[in-house]
Amino acid sequence: LWSIAERMWMKRKKPGIHSIILCLTQDLLKNEQNQEEMILDLLWDLSYHSSVSFPSTLSGTSFHFLSRTSLHSVEDNSSMDVKSIWDDIRLHLRRFLVSRLQSHNEINNSQQKILLKKQCLQQLLFLYPESEVIIKYQNIQSKLLANLLQNCFPSYSRDSNLDVIVHGYQSTMLKLYLIIKEDFNTLCEILAPSSTVKFIKETYLDTVTEEMAKFLESFCELQFRENAVRVVKTSKSSSKHRGAVHALG
Repeated sequence: LWSIAERMWMKRKKPGIHSIILCLTQDLLKNEQNQEEMILDLLWDLSYHSSVSFPSTLSGTSFHFLSRTSLHSVEDNSSMDVKSIWDDIRLHLRRFLVSRLQSHNEINNSQQKILLKKQCLQQLLFLYPESEVIIKYQNIQSKLLANLLQNCFPSYSRDSNLDVIVHGYQSTMLKLYLIIKEDFNTLCEILAPSSTVKFIKETYLDTVTEEMAKFLESFCELQFRENAVRVVKTSKSSSKHRGAVHALG
C-alpha cells in the first residue's frame, strides 16, 4: 500500500490523491485483519515525509503536528466523501488505539508502560484534537482509579478494624502515587506543562478527595467507638475495684 500510494503521489497526474489513498486505506482496514499499525505508520510517513496533509477534523482543528509539514503541502479537501472516509478510518484506528491503551495498564514494567502509552497517545493526537484525546484517556484512567479504590479499600462496617482500614488506605495511596507518576512521565513530553497538571488534577484529585473524606469519617467513627469501649471497660474495672475495697473494709 505504501509503494502504491507513494508512486501515485510522486506522479501527481490527477487531483484527488486523498480520495485514492483513503479509499485504499479504508478497504484494507475492512478486509484485512491486524493492519492498524501498518496503516498508522503509513499515514504518519505520508504526512511527514511526503507532505500530504489530511482533511481537518470535525471541529475545524488541524491535525496535531500538521504545522511541522512543508509549507508547500498540497491541500485536497475537495469532497465531503473524502472527509467521510477519513472519519471512518479515524474511528477504526481510535478503537484500536484505545483498546491498546487500556491493555497497557496491565503491564508491570513501568518504563515499558510509559513508552507504549506515549506512542499510543501520539498516534491518537495525530488523528484527533488534543481535547478529545485527553477526555478519552481521562475516561480510561478514571476507570483504573475506580477499580483501584474498590479493590484496595475494605468495605466499611461498624465491626471494621481500624488498623485494617488504615493499612488499606496506605496501600492505596502508594499505588495511586505510582499511577500518577507514570501518567506524569507519559504526558510531560506530549502535552504542555499546564495541560499535564490539569489532567492529573481533574483525573485524580476530586475522586481521591472524596475517598479521603470517607476515610476520615470512618476513621473518626471507629476511633470514637474504640475510645468509648475503653472508657466502659475502665469504668467497669474501677467499679469492681471499688467493690473489692468496700468488701475488704
